[in-house]
Amino acid sequence: MTDGVLPSGFLSSDTPLQLYDIEMCVTNLCELPDGLDVKWLLGSCVVVEHSQLRSVPASLLRLMPSYLSLMGNPISSLPPEIFEIEGMADLGIGDTNIRELPQNVTQLSSTLTTIYMSDTDVSYFWSWIEDLTERQPILAGGSLYCTDLEGIANGSADSFSTSPSSDYSVELMDPANAVAGGSIWLALDCSAPVSGITGPLYPLVDEDKHNAINYLVF
Repeated sequence: MTDGVLPSGFLSSDTPLQLYDIEMCVTNLCELPDGLDVKWLLGSCVVVEHSQLRSVPASLLRLMPSYLSLMGNPISSLPPEIFEIEGMADLGIGDTNIRELPQNVTQLSSTLTTIYMSDTDVSYFWSWIEDLTERQPILAGGSLYCTDLEGIANGSADSFSTSPSSDYSVELMDPANAVAGGSIWLALDCSAPVSGITGPLYPLVDEDKHNAINYLVF
């Protein structure tokens, strides 16, 4: 993409009425325009993975996507509003530069079910996360939190590496719940991410397998 911005065709005010699925992966895209939410269709599925976004564009939040993946972007912080989008079921934030989730999520989306946050430096969870883990386990394989969790479970550690805080989740930050068979293991999935399933939502591995150009060497 020229200068890391969307081509003009993506910014037409005449978006096809059935274009609810927008996916791009491995691009140099570094920003999205502010008025995107009045050009794309509300409730769209948006996948922008392994690109160069350094923050979450406000226009994406206003778009109220039903499915949003920003995995593989150098994003270092998340706005609380990304967890408050009504109508969104899946959120991909893995393989980014985040070290924590936002603390002040006050209106957790009632439709949000699955968070893909593998391969991040998140090592603790705030108390609001407990409402989410009651719905479905958080997919966090390869995170610092899972490294701590596995250490407690196998006996090589007896506590999390993060200093305790009364603002943290009681359920997810109690070492007693982290032992093998403990309740945390019902709230978190620390399995290694699988592309297209529990890892990056765009199936790069399958794309390369089926559509890559094969070179013949003579």
